[in-house]
Amino acid sequence: MHVFADSDVTGTLLRELRTVAGIGLRRMAEKTHYSPAYLSQIENGQRPVPEGVAAAYRRALGDDPVAGRLSAIATDPDGTGAADVAVILERTRHLEDRIGAAPVLPVVRGIDTLARGLDNGLASEVTRYRGWLEHATGQRAIADKVLADAAELAQDGPQRAHALSFRSLTARHTGDLAKALDLADATLAEDGVHPALRTFDLYWRGELLARRGENRAAAKAIASDPSESDELPPGGYWYTAGFLAVQRGLVLSCMGHVADGVEEATQGLAAMPPDHRGTDWLNIMLQQIDPELTDAAT
Repeated sequence: MHVFADSDVTGTLLRELRTVAGIGLRRMAEKTHYSPAYLSQIENGQRPVPEGVAAAYRRALGDDPVAGRLSAIATDPDGTGAADVAVILERTRHLEDRIGAAPVLPVVRGIDTLARGLDNGLASEVTRYRGWLEHATGQRAIADKVLADAAELAQDGPQRAHALSFRSLTARHTGDLAKALDLADATLAEDGVHPALRTFDLYWRGELLARRGENRAAAKAIASDPSESDELPPGGYWYTAGFLAVQRGLVLSCMGHVADGVEEATQGLAAMPPDHRGTDWLNIMLQQIDPELTDAAT
């Protein structure tokens, strides 16, 4: 399988194909025998794409099926199907855990536009994930707009609740606690939400209340243990019992019970899957509990 044709290749496409294949720039430089600086200039459009570089990328990418789908989307958008977008979405979600939000954001921005013309349910999933990435990279105004779109596109309560929850997170990080709490309440009003995600929504509301100094209400929000739940949904695979314990520890810390928060979060860390440890999103949570916890997951 040819990942791309010579006539289709651009530096942007090379960068996105490399990213979705899970190959770092330095590793690609080793595979292609070009310097990282030279490849970076090509990927960023500062140099044209020589035929030799295109051929080297093609060999390095080989028959990666997800890179092949992304290439097909880039070169023939009209031929794109929902399955193509879903496969790329799944790959980028897990790539983000390894390499951070910034490298995968351009890929997701591209498939967001396509997904909106295919299927509203899938579009809501992609748009919500894009909103999270915009938030994680500091584009808070864009994140808020994109997440509002995701809520509008939602086809059921769980999709709408997840979008509203992410939007509440963005509001909190822009300093608007009142808006964040309103959105958290709207999240909890949705029906059919997975038990693990519903537990997080309660704990998240508890964090917001604690940040407002309403410790009694915050304590009530985190009083119950997580419910036993079945398999996590693909778009919420990180809502494990360990993650929920870290979130509960964050609420305790916001209430002023830092030592208890550290203990709860430490226990949560020990229970988390190895692939979730050391991620950007986890370290942000840990820093808010106690800076000394930041390196516990790395």
